[in-house]
Amino acid sequence: MNRQNILVLVLLVFLCVSWEMKEASAASFPWSCNNFSGVCRPMCLPSEMHFGPFGCGKGFLCCVSHF
Repeated sequence: MNRQNILVLVLLVFLCVSWEMKEASAASFPWSCNNFSGVCRPMCLPSEMHFGPFGCGKGFLCCVSHF
């Protein structure tokens, strides 16, 4: 095969894998808020740092008070 065909094949495989990851978004993050000793809240307290929605439901953030 020439390089152009290989490049198209690799691109198609990458798109298929990324589509599967999008469908199973919970599997894309192997860690959760509990790993950071955090609490899922809709809004973090001023004394807490937020680490995004790792392991929390939709609309909730992982709030961690200390490291």
